[in-house]
Amino acid sequence: MRLPRWLAAAAAPTLLSTALLTTGLCATPAAWAAPAKTFPNSTCLVTTVPLYSPAMWDAADGASPEANVGIANWGSNTQNGGAGGPGLAKNAADAAQITTARSDGTTIMGYIATNYGTSAPGYTKADIKIQMTDWHTWYGVTTFFLDEAPTATTYELYYHALKTWAAKHIGSSAREWLNMGAYPAASSWMKDANTIMDWENGSAPTTPPSWVNNYPASRFAMIMNAVPDSAGDIAAAVADIENAHAGAGFVTSDVSYQTLPSWSYWTMFAGDAAGSACT
Repeated sequence: MRLPRWLAAAAAPTLLSTALLTTGLCATPAAWAAPAKTFPNSTCLVTTVPLYSPAMWDAADGASPEANVGIANWGSNTQNGGAGGPGLAKNAADAAQITTARSDGTTIMGYIATNYGTSAPGYTKADIKIQMTDWHTWYGVTTFFLDEAPTATTYELYYHALKTWAAKHIGSSAREWLNMGAYPAASSWMKDANTIMDWENGSAPTTPPSWVNNYPASRFAMIMNAVPDSAGDIAAAVADIENAHAGAGFVTSDVSYQTLPSWSYWTMFAGDAAGSACT
């Protein structure tokens, strides 16, 4: 989902669901057993919107309906070039936009690209911690959307260390979302994040691993990004996400995440996501 701030549509988008890394630099964590309890699928989807352009912010600080969760991305950071993030310095207009969105009921997450946990220059754990600190210090953000997360368990230590650091230095309100764009290789990943985005694709999600149902649907999120602008297709996509045991998600026809396809598209999606089970 990595995109420059406003002009990502000019570049070829990266679908994270195709980035399945199978080798790693860290030792494999100790065995992890999934809980035995089975949880039902969600019937009330938390709308989670990439706020990567002014047009997308209309879903968070404009007219109702507004997103439950928004992923803020100011298109740059102090640690690497062009990978998105909290920006190079605090910006008063950006702070005001976040404040408005929060007052309208949208929880704001801070975008951080992690380059699949490879610890390449600009993407070491120290670099990611600096971006977490910038999001928190400049904008009061305590939930971090860690993009470009791999599925292979050999990278778990990298992300577990970030989660542990955030709890200690950001505080007890710190939360981490990992965007893998595909299903994790094992349930052991669940100790390394609060929420895992385990599908980002134009097509409907495939059947998730059986262990996914041992966790609440609120621990998972999905995006379908090639859904046509029709009531039937939008409703079907929301049902597909819920049936794949995700409790949060987004549906769009714009893979660049630069525009809401139309206001009617957004309102249809928000209405289908709410459904009869929401209050």
